[in-house]
Amino acid sequence: MTVGRHTAWTADDDPATQKIARVEAAPAHAPAPVPAGAVPDAAPHLSLVRGNSILRVALGIAAVLVIAHFTAMAIGYGTPGFEIPQAIRLGGELNIATWFSSALHLVNAGLLALIAANSVRTERLRWTVLALAVLVVSMDEVSANHEQVGYILHNVLGTSGFLTYAWIIPAMVLVAAVALWCGPMVLRRPGGRLIALAALVFVGGAVGMEAVEGWWFDATGQTDDLVYLVLGGLEEAMEMLGIIIATAGLLRMAGGSGLRLAGTFTDHS
Repeated sequence: MTVGRHTAWTADDDPATQKIARVEAAPAHAPAPVPAGAVPDAAPHLSLVRGNSILRVALGIAAVLVIAHFTAMAIGYGTPGFEIPQAIRLGGELNIATWFSSALHLVNAGLLALIAANSVRTERLRWTVLALAVLVVSMDEVSANHEQVGYILHNVLGTSGFLTYAWIIPAMVLVAAVALWCGPMVLRRPGGRLIALAALVFVGGAVGMEAVEGWWFDATGQTDDLVYLVLGGLEEAMEMLGIIIATAGLLRMAGGSGLRLAGTFTDHS
């Protein structure tokens, strides 16, 4: 970090900055007055975190991934032996979209942890559980443990139709339990409605579209036909959109919960 005498602004002057409270030791002696507009040599220099920029980049990456999937499908479908490259095929595992979603979940888990640390004691446990739940989902995105759970439940329960991918059964129970326990608390905070919308979009893709895919596979036995590829693309697109909306809501919630980055920011341009 470098500090110098340059044009400066404070964190409060930038509404796009998400801020975390910082406590600094009191100086041993009173500092000399600083003229208006000047920056003392010892001024703290912290990096700006621009929430809107993060969201724009995330939406751009998600759009590129969705366009790549559907473009490859439109160009190559019907060609003998054609398959959408695994790296860009939405709805599958171990691809770029899966890694991207996992990274976004990890960001959201971190924001929830910060909110938990800053919350009142009566709410701290629920915020912590939410942070841990999102962290588990982040890990599951890349490990696909839910697929193994679904395979076991499918064989044990003999599920079919919309429950062919049987992991959605415990998923729906857990989602309902978390919503009942934490929903009112979330909705009371700034950004709570955005998070509720994000949950609807994400669960609609991860569980709703997955159920439709399971029904189609059970009826046709196909996972590479046009319908299944479209369903997989819609599922992944809804999941990524839901995660990004959740990030927007959590950034707003963090800003309205007293999480602030304090200090003077120096312009080196």
